[in-house]
Amino acid sequence: MLTAAAQQKNRPFPQFSGVTILSPSLGISSYHGGSAKLEKRFSGGLNLLSTYTWSKFCDNSGSGPGSKLGDNGAAYSDYYNRRADWGPSANDIRHRLTLSTVYQIPFGPGRRYLTHHPLAKVVGGWQLGIVSAVQTGAPLTVQTQTNNTYAYSSGAQRADVVRDPNLDGSQRAILRWFDTSAFLQPAVNKFGNQGVGLVRAPGMFTLNTSVIRSFRVTEGKNLQFRGEFFNLPNHTNLGVPAHTFEGSGFGIINSARPARQVQLGLRLTY
Repeated sequence: MLTAAAQQKNRPFPQFSGVTILSPSLGISSYHGGSAKLEKRFSGGLNLLSTYTWSKFCDNSGSGPGSKLGDNGAAYSDYYNRRADWGPSANDIRHRLTLSTVYQIPFGPGRRYLTHHPLAKVVGGWQLGIVSAVQTGAPLTVQTQTNNTYAYSSGAQRADVVRDPNLDGSQRAILRWFDTSAFLQPAVNKFGNQGVGLVRAPGMFTLNTSVIRSFRVTEGKNLQFRGEFFNLPNHTNLGVPAHTFEGSGFGIINSARPARQVQLGLRLTY
């Protein structure tokens, strides 16, 4: 085991006890994608918009500031070997399908059927809306609790990997999302051999709906009832598994996105 003096001697700048690089001139990203769109503009009480996107988003700088769906490590590991940090961005979503639609039920005044029928007071004036999205999971990089490179790398150190840590769908569970035994602590003064974004977090499915009923109160005044349902099927969208090597809950998912939420409201327009 190296002594503190030996570790200091092996650092890039041994004459300093600490070095911080401010705004380093590094960072490259690349995005390639293809998309398809299906659209029906509003007519006959119906509109529809659906899109599918296939994409690949890579970088070597931790995706920079802002919101991140996954976690591909620090801004850089080895400042002198930028190729080692190249891999999937934390926001690399390979497949994403979206759907949004509004449908006016064709009954009641101003609609196609039962315009003047007594039942129009019950079945007329309704409108349904759907907003849905399905996407694959974001990438993760397993990091170590202790950075033993002693080389002023930015943030945590990547762990060593001895085999593919990804499990088949039938083997994945919230208590073991990936093969935790496939990782090791790197040797002292060595960067981990693991690439960026080797593990993928769970995907996501959302289905939000709305039910709207409009009532005519008087001339020029309308009352609108709104019922909005977020995550209508109450589907469990799992969070990101813990990915700190030998850390608390390593490989375990202990969070999820919100469950079903219902929101009711009234709106008077005049």
